[in-house]
Formats: sequence, structure tokens, C-alpha cells
Amino acid sequence: MAKQEGRHRSRVSDVGRDIPSDYNQATGSTPRHSYEGGQHNAKFEGSARALDDHPQDALSPDVLRSRDNSQRPPAPSRSPWFAAAGLAILIGAANVLAMTGFRLQYVGPALGFWFVLALPAYLLYTTTTWRGSSGAERAGYCVAAVVLLLIVGGLTINTILPPLGIARPLDPVPVVVFGDVLNASLYVFRLRRKEEFPWRTYIRALKPSEARLIVSGLVCVLLAVLGANRLNNDAGDQVALAALGCIILTILALLGRQRQLSDSVMSGTLYFVSLAILLMSSLRGWYVTGNDIQSEYRVFQLTEAHGRWSMTAFHSAYNACLSITILPTEIARAANIDSPYVFRLFFQFLFALCPVLAYTFWRRYAPKLVALVAVIYFIGFPTYLYDMPGANRQEIAFLFVSAAALALTNSRWPRAWRRLALFAAGVGVELSHYSTMYMFIATLVVAWVLGSLVRLPGRRNSSRIASSEQAASWARGRPTIGIGSVLAAISVLLLWGGLATQTAGPLVTDVRDAVSEFGHPTAVTPYSLFSRATVSTQRLLDNYRSGALRQNTATRGSEYFSAATVARYPTPLDNEPVMPLTSIGRLLSRVGIPVETLNTDVRQGAAKDEQLFIAVGLAAFVFSRRLRGRTSREVVCIAAASIFMVALFTVFPNFSVDYSASRAFQQALIWAAPVLVVGSIAIFRLFGRRTSVRIAACVSMAIFISTSGFLPQAVGGYAAELNLNNSGQYYDYHYMQPQEVAAVTWLEGKPGVLPAGLQAPIGSTTSDPFAFNDLANVTGMQSVGDIYPALVKRSSWVILTYTILRTGRAPLYTDGELVTYRYPTAFLQENKNLVYDNGGAEIYK
Repeated sequence: MAKQEGRHRSRVSDVGRDIPSDYNQATGSTPRHSYEGGQHNAKFEGSARALDDHPQDALSPDVLRSRDNSQRPPAPSRSPWFAAAGLAILIGAANVLAMTGFRLQYVGPALGFWFVLALPAYLLYTTTTWRGSSGAERAGYCVAAVVLLLIVGGLTINTILPPLGIARPLDPVPVVVFGDVLNASLYVFRLRRKEEFPWRTYIRALKPSEARLIVSGLVCVLLAVLGANRLNNDAGDQVALAALGCIILTILALLGRQRQLSDSVMSGTLYFVSLAILLMSSLRGWYVTGNDIQSEYRVFQLTEAHGRWSMTAFHSAYNACLSITILPTEIARAANIDSPYVFRLFFQFLFALCPVLAYTFWRRYAPKLVALVAVIYFIGFPTYLYDMPGANRQEIAFLFVSAAALALTNSRWPRAWRRLALFAAGVGVELSHYSTMYMFIATLVVAWVLGSLVRLPGRRNSSRIASSEQAASWARGRPTIGIGSVLAAISVLLLWGGLATQTAGPLVTDVRDAVSEFGHPTAVTPYSLFSRATVSTQRLLDNYRSGALRQNTATRGSEYFSAATVARYPTPLDNEPVMPLTSIGRLLSRVGIPVETLNTDVRQGAAKDEQLFIAVGLAAFVFSRRLRGRTSREVVCIAAASIFMVALFTVFPNFSVDYSASRAFQQALIWAAPVLVVGSIAIFRLFGRRTSVRIAACVSMAIFISTSGFLPQAVGGYAAELNLNNSGQYYDYHYMQPQEVAAVTWLEGKPGVLPAGLQAPIGSTTSDPFAFNDLANVTGMQSVGDIYPALVKRSSWVILTYTILRTGRAPLYTDGELVTYRYPTAFLQENKNLVYDNGGAEIYK
């Protein structure tokens, strides 16, 4: 037994020798130890080998300029006044359209988005501030910086203008003036630190094969938009499925040609692929579609309707997220577009940068193929595919986390700059989303502790380590994360979440409850390698029914219908139906392949495999000296800390109810996805060096084909996904139908809606227009997201949605799980009065 264990340990430790060698052969690059140290970089400067050893610099402005000057005569420079005049005309047009409210279809929203976000980012992009950084890295810093400026600047004018007599500081005129000041300030800053970026040189340097890949990514975006619109018009899934097929083919092309592609082309193509995936879900429906986005859109409406953000107007953790209150209001004012499209479209443009920034971060230490496969796992995770387009506050927070990863590992910056950038990113995370900040701070704390423990042996053997050629200069350098960085991040949390908005209090309660519930079974960890017994769906429904009855009987007076009345109407469990088998699925069944079992096993196996790959990958870094020498010690500690935080969701499953284990894992992948890839290669090491690399890439694609919905859609026998169907749980409970819009419109004119309250199914948007009609009366109880019979109030208005009337199924959330049950419509028919019915929605009073 000991002999076998020794062999296994030896095999894992060999990964550090074999994987970089295999990947470097595949990518055509030589090993890279670090980007730090002027002598190391200068040694290869100006040579062809430098472009291989430092692929992120291959298309930097300096290199492109020198390459262009060596081949072409200098082009005559245009007058700066000509460019300034054109810029002034565009800015003036954006000002006029935003202030007057005149809508110029397509052009107006594009011009407004350019004015408020793209132009400031470009002005920052073309400065010497980011000299030496790759294009993707520059874009990440600039977009994150502009988003933070918009949030902080919007909060500033929201605070100082009302005392000066401007009661609506977030109306079009103040927002546009703020945008003018921001652009003017950045323009003046750029005049002093301008760096010409050779766009034409870059375009001319593209090979035909590279241009085809970028065009393929654009085609993915176009097909994604067309496919979503066809489904919204009740057409078939052909175009949406073609979009997904184009995405898969584009990723396969990247895998096959990654050796010949520059990082810039890889980043550009990955951006369009990532954007297409997001738009396939975000553009479903003509309104906002999703779970969290309903509450997000509600607080956005509050801010937009009253032209001012106020925490006292509605004390909610959602309202404390400026990424879904002030930021979308500024974009909506400048773009002058229907409000839902701020979340459905523009926010997806921003979040699609996240996989690109993660890829750029991973390329600091990993070969091209490792980083690419890591991106496949990142965008193929179900949370990215289906949940993130409906969690916009977390999209913006993840953008700041990705920028923090780049800044923290930027060896060209002094440590003070890196810490300052890390602090700024932490401010952005906290102002964007509370639970992402909790995870961010906890990861930094654990990483700092791990780093301190790892450095202890290094101090005792500093002389030996310093003489080792395996030790990278970055690993020997002083880390970015210190006690000061940790305390600074915690201070941001305390100042905003504790003092300014007073929304951090539930965190203490959640931690206490999680510890007290330690060891209890739950339904939210069925795919965990370390999970214990789980609660069945029937048990969850029974527990919910018992809790609802206790609340019913504990309430004094006749607010609810009596328990005896409710007991006459059973609510049995109703499992979601699966899609019928397609012709391919029927063919597979005839040859003895059970399609439903295949889909389920692949999905559950993917979840198990990813956790196993991460565990083995961490072991590889522990036992492989070469891997440790090639990778920043601090980054390894952060990756291990992020994985540790996800593991806590298994040990303390109550965290998953409030903070979502799947989104925590998505956040952890920003740091740890390459560890997962290394683990997969280590497992397949039995098949040989090069074969293990190929198998690992094939496994990542197989998982993506399944989780993206392409395989289930092609064969059937699985639950329908919203991005490909007009059916399924997400469609039933988050897609607002025209009949429901008509019902809400009718109800808007009825007196007494706010005092009586409105009850609608969980996930429905039908109650949202009534939540904030009167700023003085907002309490959060005007609408209740549940119509379970035991919780229906005698005086409230109750809406039955299209799905309930059509299928008889209704949803409820309990312990973080969506449970479907048969709704007893007879309960309302016999105990309330039907006051509205249009065939697709009913209202009872």
C-alpha cells in the first residue's frame, strides 16, 4: 500500500516537469519564470524570442510601433484639432439626445453608451499609465476604473446636489454634465500622458486566419441575438442552437490553432464568444428575465423614477448595491433607452470582459493552452451560462475581482501601486455586491495566512532558496497582500456595509446560524464530493408547508385564511417534465443508450470531475517543485484560499442558502481555474505526456457541450433551458408574458393596491410596478413574492400568472432550492373574488 502511495505521489510531482514541457511544445514558447526584474526583460528585448517568452507583450504599442516603423514609412499625422472637433461633435450629439429625450433608434443608445463609458475608457486606454501592458490588460484596468468613477461620481453628485437645490441629481441634465466633466478631465489627463496606439498597424498585422476567427466570434454574437429574438417571437430554436454550435466550433478552432494565434486575437475572440453566451440568456423575453434581476430591477426603478438614490427610501441589501441603482441610472440617462436593456444588453458588454481578464491573468504563469482550457471551464460553468445574466450586481463585482487579480500580479508596478489598485478594486466590489465582497475579503485573509505559513520555512532556508535557479524572482519578492491590505478591505466593508447602509448585520447572523446548523443535511450540496446526507425535494416541500402553517397560526387576527380552510387544498409535489426525445435521441435509445440517464450522468459527472480536478491540481502544486517555481507563491495561496472558501459551503451548507455556493465557485474559478486544468492533466498522465494534454482539452469541451445545453437540446430527455426553449422552469417562472403585462396595466389604475398589498408567484415581475409608486410609503411589504395558500392574505390582491393557469405548477424557494408544486386554484376561486381574467392572467381580491 505504501509503495502504491509513493508511486502516486511521484506521478503527481512529475506533473510540474511534464505539463509545462508539453504545453510549451504545443504553444511554441519557452518556460517563463517571472515578468519581474528589468535585467530579465531587457535580456530578450527586441528579439523574436522575446515575443514567445512574453506573449502578452507581443502586440503592445511599443512593439507594434517598432515593427511598423521598420517596414513602412511614417504616415503623415493629422491635425489634433481635426480629431478634437470630431470628438466635440459626437459629444454634443450625445448631450442633445440625452437631455432632450429624443430617441434615435440604435444610434442614440450606442452613442450614449459610447459617451458615458466607452469614450472615458478609451481616453484612459491611450495614456502612458499602462505602458508595457497588453491590450486586454489595459482594457480591464480602464473599464474597471471608469465603472468605479461612474459609481463614486454618481454617489458624489447624489450627495452634494440636493443641498444645493437640485432635488433630482440623477436626472438627465446632471448626469450628462457629470459625463462631460469626466470626459474633459480624462482628455486633459491624456494630453499630458498621451500614448499613440497603433490601431491600423494592429489591423494590418492580422493574418487572414486570425481575422476569420474574430469574425466567427462576431457571427456568434449576431446569431445569439437573432436566436433570442426568434424564441421571444415564439419561433423555433434553430437559430439559437446554431449560435451555440457556432460558439462550440469557434472554441474548437481556438484549441486547434492556439499555437499560431497571438494572445490579442485569442482575447478578442474569447470576448465575443463570452458575450454571445451571455446574450443568449439575457435577451430572452421583452422585459427583464431571471431570478435576482427582478429585485435588482426593482431598486433600479426606485432610483430612476425619483432621480435620486436613497438608502432610507428602501432599506434593503439590494438597494445598497450601487452597481444596480446609480450605475444603471447613469447609463439609462445617457443612452436614453428602455430601462430593461441597460441590464439585458449593456451590462453584458461589461461582464463579457471578465473571462478575457481572467485569461490574461492566467497567462502570466500558464501556457496558452492551459489558460484557454481554463476559460472553457469558466464560461462552461452553469452559473455563467444561466445565472450571471440575471445577477447584474455580481457581474460588476466580478469585473472588479478580475481587475484586482491583474493588478495584484502586475510585476511592472511597485508594491505600493499594486496595493493601491487592490484597495480600489475592493471599493468597487463592496459598492457593487455585498456577498462577493465577503468572499473577496475572506479569500484575502486566508491567502495571507497561508502565505505567512509558507514563508516561514523559506526564511530559515533563505540562502539555499536564493541560490536555486528554480525559484522565480516574483516568488522571492515581497507579496502584495499584507495585514495592511486585509485591514483596508475590511474597513471598506465596515464603512459602507456597516455604517453607511447598515446592511452587513445579517452576515453575523448567517455565520452564527451556519455554525449552529453544522452537520445538518441540506439540499444544496448534492454534487459535492464531501457532502453528507441531503434532503429530498418532498421533504423540502413538507418543511415549507409546516413553516407556512406555523406562521399562519401564530399571526393574531384574521390576516390569513384559517389553517382549517387551507388544509382542504392540498399542494402536492410536481416534478418538472423533460424534453421529448429528438430523432437523434430516439436513435440512441434504439441502440441501447438511455438518453435521460446519459444527460443526468454527464451533468453530475461534470460537477464531480471539476471538484476532483481541483483537489488533484492543488496536490500537484504541493508536490511539484517545478510548478511552484514557475508560479507566483502568492497566487497559489490565493487559489488555495478561494477553493477553501468554496469548501466551507459544504461544511456549513447554510451559507449556500444566502450566498449561493455555485456563484462562490464561479468567483473562485477566477483564481483557481488553471489549478483545475493542471489537475485534469495529472489524472490523465497515465496515457502519456502529450495525450494527457489532449484528453484534458477534450474533457473540457465535452463538459461545455453538455452544460451549455447543446447535447440535451440535440437528443432531448432533459429539462429545457431558457436560452434554447420556450419551456422549462426558468421560462415558466421568470419569463413575463404579454397577458401578465396587460393584467398589471389594468391593476395600476385601481385604488388601494399599495395599502392592501399585492401577492404574486416567486420570480414573477408582475408585482414590481407597485413596489415604489410612492416613495414615502415604501416598506418592502407592498408586494409579496409568494402565493402559497397558507400565506395568502385576506385583504391582498393575488395574481395567477400565465404558467400557473397553463400548467397548474407554481414555484417556491426553500433552503436555496426551487421546488415546484401543484397550485390549488380552487382555493382562490372559493375564497376570493375573481376581478380580472384575460385568458393568460387572473387577479383575485
